[in-house]
Amino acid sequence: MEDKYDEVLAKYNFEVRGAKRVRGAVLLETDRGYKLLKETRTSATRLVWENMIKTHLKENGFGMIDSFCLNNEGNISSSDQSGMRYVVKDWYIGEECNLKSINDVYMAARNMGRLHANLKGIKSDRMGVCTTAENMESVFKRHNAELKHIKNYIRAHNDKNDFEISFLKVFPMYFEQAENAVDMLSESTYAQMYDRVCDTGEVYHGSYTYHNIFICGDEVATTVFDKCAYGMQIMDLYYFIRKVMEKNEWDIKYGEAVMNGYESIKKLDDGERHILSIFLMYPEKFWKLSSYYMNGKKTLMTEKNMKKLSLLNEQFDKRIKFADKIR
Repeated sequence: MEDKYDEVLAKYNFEVRGAKRVRGAVLLETDRGYKLLKETRTSATRLVWENMIKTHLKENGFGMIDSFCLNNEGNISSSDQSGMRYVVKDWYIGEECNLKSINDVYMAARNMGRLHANLKGIKSDRMGVCTTAENMESVFKRHNAELKHIKNYIRAHNDKNDFEISFLKVFPMYFEQAENAVDMLSESTYAQMYDRVCDTGEVYHGSYTYHNIFICGDEVATTVFDKCAYGMQIMDLYYFIRKVMEKNEWDIKYGEAVMNGYESIKKLDDGERHILSIFLMYPEKFWKLSSYYMNGKKTLMTEKNMKKLSLLNEQFDKRIKFADKIR
């Protein structure tokens, strides 16, 4: 191991028995279990916030998380001689959640339900500030403005490639859907639910993806809380279920596995279910493809973009059917 790591690890009260590099960090085998050593540029205030969230979870029995290991001085981060800061976290040996495994998806969703049930009542006065996730109505409106701009850009072309011709043909049905989603969201209880998360102390994970969820036998480990914030927990469910469905061509049995797993712990009320269905109705993948086209090499990416657009078109009805089922 590099000397700079020895310098940092000397500040902790565990014995390192083995170490190896992993993605952006160092995995440590110690006499107190596995740990992860990682550089950090996160502010001290943010680290204190994350530590407070993780401590709250552990105190409530949600223990399979990457808790911070405090150094011998009781600090969350440690610096080497160059001033680089590091954190050490508890870590787990398991397999990343496989989105093509019904069992993994069910376990991850059930784990999310437990996580959310324990991330309630965390009052903002404990940190003196309340930061919330971005308002999705504003996000969708911004996306719609970008879609209009991209459509107008393509229409102004004289020599259109195959992707641009196909894009203009299907644009109306996707854009109508996008506008309907914004209208439905503005008429729903979303704004009231969004505004009250600080009062109710509702926190969401913010990065509940398969990369951060490890299946460890019959248990699930939840890691990477660096985007957790006050916000509607349904956002975690939306991002997770959308990714699961996209990976499985909107096969409804995978969506049912997510919903059954989550609601085996935490039931959605009618308002939450309605908002989740609106999120799923929004053509997020079409917007992403449009943005990708606009910012990429337009002539070189035609074939790849065509394949992606064709797949989206094939899945259009399946996505709407699933959103309706959720509602």
